[in-house]
Amino acid sequence: MGSKHPNDGEESAQVGRRTFLKGAGTLAALGVTGVSATGQTAAAGGFDESYLNFRTQEAAKVWARGYRGRPDRSISLTDSGVSPRHPDQGPWNGVTAVIQDGEVTLTRPAQNDTERVETGDTESFSGTAGPGTFADGEEFYHEFTTPTGVEELDAELSWSPSEPGNDLEFGLDKLVDGEYKRVVTAATSNDPEKLSAAVDPDHQYRFVGEHYLNVTSTYEIAGTYYEIQGEVTTVNENEVFAFPGSNGNVTADTPKTIGWYDSGARYGSYERPRDGDGHGSHVAGIMAGSGRASAVDTAAATEDEPRAVLATGEFIEYQVDAEADSGVFGTAYGELIELVIEGPDGRELDSTSNSSDGSRTDNVIAETPTVHDSGTATYTIYVRPVGSSTSRVERVGVGPFQPPAETDGDRTGSGAVGVHSGLAPNASIVGLQGLSGPTTDLGDHADDFARIFNMRAVNMSWGYTGGLPLGAAGGSLTSIPASVKDIAQGGILTVAAAGNSATPLNGNGAPAVADEAISVAATGNLDGIAGYSSGGVGAVDEDEGGEYMKPDVTAPGGTVTDLVDAVQRGLPNRSESEQDPIREYTLKAGTSMASPFTTGVSGLVANAMEFDAPAGIALPEPEATGLDDVLRLKQVLLATASETAFTAAPYHRAHAPTYQFGGRDTYEGFGRVNPDAAVDAVTRELSGTSSETLGLNLPEDSRAVAGYVTAGAGTLSAEVQFDYYSGGNANDTGGDPQIDLFVYDAETPADNGEPNIVARAQGTDGDASVSASFGRDATESVYYVVAKLVNVPGVVNGDDVQAHVDLSVDFDSGVFVSGTRSDDGSVFTAGQTNQIDLTVDPSDSGPVRDAVPTEWTVLTDASDDVDRVETRDGVQYVYFTESAAADTSTAYTYFAEAPTQGTAVSDTGQYTFGPAEVRIDGQWVAASGTSETNTVVGLDTNV
Repeated sequence: MGSKHPNDGEESAQVGRRTFLKGAGTLAALGVTGVSATGQTAAAGGFDESYLNFRTQEAAKVWARGYRGRPDRSISLTDSGVSPRHPDQGPWNGVTAVIQDGEVTLTRPAQNDTERVETGDTESFSGTAGPGTFADGEEFYHEFTTPTGVEELDAELSWSPSEPGNDLEFGLDKLVDGEYKRVVTAATSNDPEKLSAAVDPDHQYRFVGEHYLNVTSTYEIAGTYYEIQGEVTTVNENEVFAFPGSNGNVTADTPKTIGWYDSGARYGSYERPRDGDGHGSHVAGIMAGSGRASAVDTAAATEDEPRAVLATGEFIEYQVDAEADSGVFGTAYGELIELVIEGPDGRELDSTSNSSDGSRTDNVIAETPTVHDSGTATYTIYVRPVGSSTSRVERVGVGPFQPPAETDGDRTGSGAVGVHSGLAPNASIVGLQGLSGPTTDLGDHADDFARIFNMRAVNMSWGYTGGLPLGAAGGSLTSIPASVKDIAQGGILTVAAAGNSATPLNGNGAPAVADEAISVAATGNLDGIAGYSSGGVGAVDEDEGGEYMKPDVTAPGGTVTDLVDAVQRGLPNRSESEQDPIREYTLKAGTSMASPFTTGVSGLVANAMEFDAPAGIALPEPEATGLDDVLRLKQVLLATASETAFTAAPYHRAHAPTYQFGGRDTYEGFGRVNPDAAVDAVTRELSGTSSETLGLNLPEDSRAVAGYVTAGAGTLSAEVQFDYYSGGNANDTGGDPQIDLFVYDAETPADNGEPNIVARAQGTDGDASVSASFGRDATESVYYVVAKLVNVPGVVNGDDVQAHVDLSVDFDSGVFVSGTRSDDGSVFTAGQTNQIDLTVDPSDSGPVRDAVPTEWTVLTDASDDVDRVETRDGVQYVYFTESAAADTSTAYTYFAEAPTQGTAVSDTGQYTFGPAEVRIDGQWVAASGTSETNTVVGLDTNV
């Protein structure tokens, strides 16, 4: 989608169509090329689901499996706020959280009579700072003691010269047990930087300024103290979910936002949920919007297939009759289309175009709230060429929305389908206003927030610069990574935006840099990495000193020419009667929009893991969830993600990922997150042979299929076999698909919640088989089996091609292989030599091999145990001279040199070794416990 002009609008109960031809142009029939016009399932009431928002179409695959989130479970965000006056995020249950005397307490502002009053006390400092450097931010400090009787502090940092690139950051630290601890950080790139925080009276604090590449600057710090006058009435925790519908009987009146916490005044201090910026409302709607403001009146909606070419001056007109307090929408497929909605008085209310859309299967959507006061009125929707171009119009859907007060949207399967619903439309929302401030508070009180609000995940679509080999270590300039760890230990998964810096070198800022978090880069709808999206090179753990990689996954965040529909906030300081209807949407792009997509998926997967997963991986209730549970949840999303080096090759903008055979890429991590495969991995038990379909016709098709098996001592075998292609572009394929097959340890993720590969195989000819063996003493455990579509020669995402395959699993309790792996470390500099020591103990004798990343050089002359090295289909195998003996442990040693290509970026990466395999009865059987991921840092590790 391209330009959009948000405004008011109206809805219809009757629809009429007229086609107008002007000038010398003629209306011509169209043949469809490369775009699927059929095949999507019908939404409730028969309206074709393909007319909905791309995000909603993809989420609907999970909803059809029975997972939409739950009112008694929440996902949250630290951001500029939320907008429960918008039907997609409301209503609000009236509960606000505050921190008093070191504890989280609850109140209802409607029952309070308080006022924030200046005490007359102030702070004032000035000085000179800079210049700084990018890699090592420099800090300046001013200590002070708060006066008696104060409760809150507002402060701002201003500087001169104030110009682009001359940027300072501003923080407030509190002295706790002899050490300073960060309270809040302001890093908005604005002059002045402003912060607000609750403070203790008669306590020591300090202001902190941080500067990087800026020039030498003079600065001033000014602070004002406040006290809260009046009484605050606290309420019991059980009131959070004491509302109709919390048990699942959802209606339009069931609260959607169930908690509000305002840590300061960066975006305006509000005792009720408001959004002083709009960003938080966009985020909350993407991750969990109910769709009530865009709920289609399917009985009145109309679908049309004009298959027309429109020349300049020609248009197609539709008329929609809509009720007051509802809305109107139009959605169309084609090329160079502009959609315009006019109100009853002829005023343009909304317009959207795909003038330079790179997503061939994405539809153009325009929508508007109705603007008439009562009864029914007629709105007009025009479909016309963009500017002076000639457009193709294939399919059009138009109609009215239902009044939000009369529908629960997509919260339940029986409600009206929403055009712009979020990923988890029935999950509750908790808004934590602010960025670093509420993040620190959430970390300090994670157990309380998890217990009180049944919180599963928190979204953080913001960040600071960090990372390796350039940039800062994760914990050196900010305490946020430590807070993210605290949040994870409290049972809450953090999902964070990788950043919009269009480079991997600074795509690891906090909070995304934290090893416990999921860092999300952005793509367009056909999985091409957006040109603005940051990747990630490396990061340093804030408390253990180990290095690791980012980002983790990608998700749709929109591109400059194909934006994402998101909730538009209402004006925070005006009543609803003093502004336009708060039922509008807007268009955005950024990793800020990709991150909440993933947060919503996390909420759905957590829902599935808590109530339907096998015991070995089931999540306990939120209050009892801990760090290990969070990392298991994280692994599901990473392990079921899809690499896109081939399937999205034409759509990658500034960054093109490389094929990693299930490993991490610098720009896309483990790949595009797959909501349906992630949910299936934890809920679908595999046995025998099943027929599966993988495809490129997104969002309808699945990029990956997954399930779980439970296995103990013995050998688990899995096989995928390609059968045939189907779809409108099946004849365009140039050969068999590549389908890679993986087995992951579901109960025990690798470090930091990364996928723990037990066995893997490439299916370059459409077929792949793996065998994973567990030792004689192995106890029963859960494993994921995931088949991923990697490449279809001749076609790409957006083409209507489906690959039909058979997926088989089997277990042999009579074959065993166990093993161990050790090496010189987990982090290496470019060109450094690594000694790898393996042992294998099979039940039958056989040859042994190990998988080595192709970027590494096996030093055969120094490795006496190595017989040969072979590379096949992009995988390097080391074959050993001696076969493994049955029922005994055989040891092997070899040496490999880390890649060295000459630049910090190209040399830095994460590489998966193993698993080691023994060939038994003609099958390579993987030894459990012999996979490991190592990190190479292009520069010296002492950054």
